[in-house]
Amino acid sequence: MKSRLTEIGVKRVAPDPRRRLEIHDELAPGLMLRVTESGKKSWSVLYRVAGQGPGGVRGALRRITLGHYPLLDLRTAREQARAVVDAADHGRDPARQRQHEAQSRQAQTVSAVSDRFIALYAKPNTKKWREAQALLQRYVLPGWGEVAIHDIRRADAHELLDRLVADGRVAMAREVRKHLTKLFNWSVDRGIVTASPLAGMERPEIAYRPRERVLSMEELRAISDGAEQMGYPFGPLFRLLIFTGQRRSEIALARRRWLLQDLRTLEIPAASYKTGRPHAVPSAEPSLRILASLPRWSPGDYFFSTTAGLKPVTGFSTAKVRLDRLSKVHNWVIHDLRRSVATHMARLGVPQEHIERVLGHVIEGVAGTYNRYSYLDEKRAALELWGRQWS
Repeated sequence: MKSRLTEIGVKRVAPDPRRRLEIHDELAPGLMLRVTESGKKSWSVLYRVAGQGPGGVRGALRRITLGHYPLLDLRTAREQARAVVDAADHGRDPARQRQHEAQSRQAQTVSAVSDRFIALYAKPNTKKWREAQALLQRYVLPGWGEVAIHDIRRADAHELLDRLVADGRVAMAREVRKHLTKLFNWSVDRGIVTASPLAGMERPEIAYRPRERVLSMEELRAISDGAEQMGYPFGPLFRLLIFTGQRRSEIALARRRWLLQDLRTLEIPAASYKTGRPHAVPSAEPSLRILASLPRWSPGDYFFSTTAGLKPVTGFSTAKVRLDRLSKVHNWVIHDLRRSVATHMARLGVPQEHIERVLGHVIEGVAGTYNRYSYLDEKRAALELWGRQWS
């Protein structure tokens, strides 16, 4: 059916309950109004692409949907139909162009760019790329995932951080800003966006402030006792942090193959240590007892695991909440254990250089040149002295 369509005429077209109506517009070649049996109206264009048929003639008849009426009115439908036919006359397939544009838009979403950022930058260059990925997936992508990254404005970033701060999650807001800044800086470098909406952002309320919390011996004992009540895997893990003064990640990722029985030493390889150097941690009596009590897995060799040693343990946030409840010690973070161990070792008379070696800090200059077993005896003496405080 052909008709010289008008706005009033399109509005008044009544559905046929027995069949779908297709009305071709006389003024815009290829434009067609479809009316379903239930009365829904939509615009389509029929076209043939020049040069796509045998011998260079026009290709097969194709159809592309423009949109629904009345969201798309007659005038706009005619303009779009003429553009479709014109593209086809010049040998371009509008359906393929539309598909390419949709794929291009999808590739520019925050979700897609975030995936590329993790795969191409974070994973090859940072040990904690999984934490960055999890943080983006949890706090950023639910609201921004399907938005084109170049449409994210500075106000959007502020609003996201404002919500976290309002919920009392200042530390998390700081982490979100840090990883978003890296994501957008990487995107600028790749030419995906022209500028970062977080560049020069001032948020003094979430600025990092070095912690100075030192847990007293009474607090450390309460935490150790609370950890003992927790059981495996987090109980012994928290206690080992207290007895060794090592970083959480290095103990959580410890593997049985790192334990040298003859030296009674946990040797952390350079690839798994923050400084990029191997680090030997002598085991004093309390640590040896914990290590000896840990289960032995056949499939994997992670000391602390809920997957039979195949993967290291996760879920520290939940475990920390439980430990606070059991120990009745509050307002501390896991890294405070490390600072507290160093402070109490100094109180016991351990030389500062030996404490630095126990903690695995890089010491600049000639004194900083050492192999993995340098100061092993001094580190062992320091940890044994510390261990006797728990006997």
